[in-house]
Amino acid sequence: MDATLEEKRRALLRVELRRRREEALRLPRPERRPESPLVPLGGMGLDEPPLFLVHAAGGSVAPYVALAAILGRDRPVYALEDPGLHDGVPGDRDLADLAAGYLAEVRAVRPYGPLYLGGWSVGGAVALEMARLDGGAALTFLLDTGVADEPSRPGDDELAAWFDADLAAMGAELDEAERARRFPVFAANVRGLLAFRPTRVEGRVVLLCAEDCEPAKLDRWRPYADDVQVVAGDHYTMLQAARAEALAAVMRERFSEVSVR
Repeated sequence: MDATLEEKRRALLRVELRRRREEALRLPRPERRPESPLVPLGGMGLDEPPLFLVHAAGGSVAPYVALAAILGRDRPVYALEDPGLHDGVPGDRDLADLAAGYLAEVRAVRPYGPLYLGGWSVGGAVALEMARLDGGAALTFLLDTGVADEPSRPGDDELAAWFDADLAAMGAELDEAERARRFPVFAANVRGLLAFRPTRVEGRVVLLCAEDCEPAKLDRWRPYADDVQVVAGDHYTMLQAARAEALAAVMRERFSEVSVR
């Protein structure tokens, strides 16, 4: 392809991804029921089983925009946004309770047939719990999801430092009001993950780990994942536009291997 045309194509893609990210962050959205955590991100007109992606610790669906734009060429992609961003989080939360609520929303959209689930970081743990509760997940993606050696409950000061580091790594800037709104969601989700214990579920479970993940992290997942693979990028960049194409290619391979409708 001509270099000038290729640069124009990339520029148009950047504009499109920016637009989709802004849409994902803007609430309420006309095509979304206000009370529903489900946010359609792409491929809504396609006749393929949807992929449902659960938010990470921060609760927003925005990190999935680049990945959904690519996967949405082949199948519908929904993301689940944390209602706590709008309603508040009443202290600690159990990921199993969160998964049960999300599963009800997912089954309202896809009442029959196998499910395709996934999530980045905390979202992977919630997706795995959804797969356990439903028993009908054909494929569950864990995108660089961690699991603690032992349950723990860090204090607010420690979590605040993690939150700030998370924001810095993602290049996000929040004013004080927005930070105060989002931190309780982050804290509740991280504490939920640190208390989470994975179990073996029906269907195929695929762990896609970032390049910098520690061997011990892979080993902890091997009893629960059918497929463990390292993909390009670190915990944050693996979902960004420069890496999302490679991540989507691996996910497409797994979809083709689990050809269940």
